[in-house]
Amino acid sequence: MEQHPGSLDTFKSLSEGRDGLERYRIMEDFGQYVLNGVGGDILEIGVGESSHFLSKIAKKFNRRLYHCDISPSKIVNPMTIPGYLSDRDEITYFEDREPTPEQFKRVVCFAGASDDLFKRLLITPLALAFIDGDHTYEQAKKDFWHIWPHIVEDGVICLHDTSCPDITWTNENQCGEVYKLRLELEKDSRMDVLTIPKGCAIGVGITFCRKRRKDRAIYQA
Repeated sequence: MEQHPGSLDTFKSLSEGRDGLERYRIMEDFGQYVLNGVGGDILEIGVGESSHFLSKIAKKFNRRLYHCDISPSKIVNPMTIPGYLSDRDEITYFEDREPTPEQFKRVVCFAGASDDLFKRLLITPLALAFIDGDHTYEQAKKDFWHIWPHIVEDGVICLHDTSCPDITWTNENQCGEVYKLRLELEKDSRMDVLTIPKGCAIGVGITFCRKRRKDRAIYQA
């Protein structure tokens, strides 16, 4: 299986607890806040550093966790690092097989396109989702609206790469054009939207979109 240069050292560092808030630990801290008050599971599109922290809170709160990445190696490689992802006996891994809910363990890893994830898997209600896959505006938007029906009220969808340091970062290998989706969502009355531009998540912006409750009509205007 292909190795991603430098990533295994990063995985080992995180599994040993060597991480600062300037990277992805915000997903653990903020995720606990969400899960403390909201029922539902967790979904991640794009496996990486965030996966470690989502694994920790999924286990702590006993929630199902879905990992999705188009590159099988980005899922399989971290499994070789003890303490990085969930315990191997808790994970169901799908690539070529057609999955059924009866096969699901607490953690479901899907190696494939995110569009196929929603076609092939029966997703349970979600409290928290993190989108950090394809950085094009079009795909980020598709991922967001595929997830939206599964997010419970007061649940949160998180978007990475929403605040480019400058225009040179808008290529697909860096932040892409995810910021365009953030600008759209900020105008949507169905959600509360907060973007933290730097100081965490490697300083390229993370946006939290909380689904508003329908029984609070005064907030839907």
